[in-house]
Amino acid sequence: MALERSILEYPIPPNIQAEIANQFWGNGGFQLGHLRPYFQYYTEQCRIVYQSHKTRLPLKTHSDIIEIATDILGGLTRYEVRDKLDGRCNTSNAQIDDTLDACIDLTIRLLFMLDVGEFPNYFSGRRKLVWSNGSLRDFMKEVYPEKLPLNNDGIKLGRGFDVYNMVRIAGFNIELTTNLSDHLRLRDADKTVTIFHHASFLKGQRQLPFFPDGLVDETLATLSLLFPQGDRNTEKWYNKQESPDELDHEVQECGSPQRRIDKYNYWHDRLVILKEAFDETRPSTLSQWWNDRREGTQWYTLWVAILLTLLFGLIQSIVGALQLYKTYNP
Repeated sequence: MALERSILEYPIPPNIQAEIANQFWGNGGFQLGHLRPYFQYYTEQCRIVYQSHKTRLPLKTHSDIIEIATDILGGLTRYEVRDKLDGRCNTSNAQIDDTLDACIDLTIRLLFMLDVGEFPNYFSGRRKLVWSNGSLRDFMKEVYPEKLPLNNDGIKLGRGFDVYNMVRIAGFNIELTTNLSDHLRLRDADKTVTIFHHASFLKGQRQLPFFPDGLVDETLATLSLLFPQGDRNTEKWYNKQESPDELDHEVQECGSPQRRIDKYNYWHDRLVILKEAFDETRPSTLSQWWNDRREGTQWYTLWVAILLTLLFGLIQSIVGALQLYKTYNP
């Protein structure tokens, strides 16, 4: 059987990719050719877990992952999933120990692109997520709380609010992430914004019940803001960020953006923080000053003043030079 092949095989053949996607999400509308960035992530995560636990890992094939995924999606608690996995393993508990948890955490990562758990000898620098009690649905609600505590008065998500202008005007660093829970997180220390850019994965999840209601569509709406459809500058910038296998070009095909910030629930607070930081940032280089059109009237006033200053300075220099010339050559 195709799914009995090793999880370390790379690249994963297309027929196995199709079977994994079907077993994970059913007929979710995934277009296999667009899932290449996802299966790059799939392979990387499998290698991380295998390198952490090596031969002790009771998970060897894609079929093993599918079995765990079936239990998780079936609504079992973590303890129930662990007990079933323990019963399928032929080694003693002393030998398995934390490897059972590693198998469960890996499967959740592959299902939902979430950095759940942590593995020995691997440090991602990301916020650790732990699923310990209750159902996975309850865990998802903890990861993605739906609330609007921050004031959004006066905040407008205008057309200039996109990744290209964040870099070009505000001097932000953009970090593309495979961890959905880190989407739109701003690190003040180095002005870095993490953006989950796997649009193809999200589009395939639209009709599925695994994520909280409205989360997927809302995430796609934020991507349509940050990666405007048809914007060549954003496209050129994006193409320079990662290797071709890790780029999801569906990111600029996410539909019309939602510019009313009060319509966002899950990402509302991060959008407020990010937009305020963007608006408060002032250009520090001549290039940034030239490209900063956020306040159109002020931009024209500033550059007219600069041009007039340069013009008058040039005229004064010419007049001064002529006067000096006449002094020595009456």
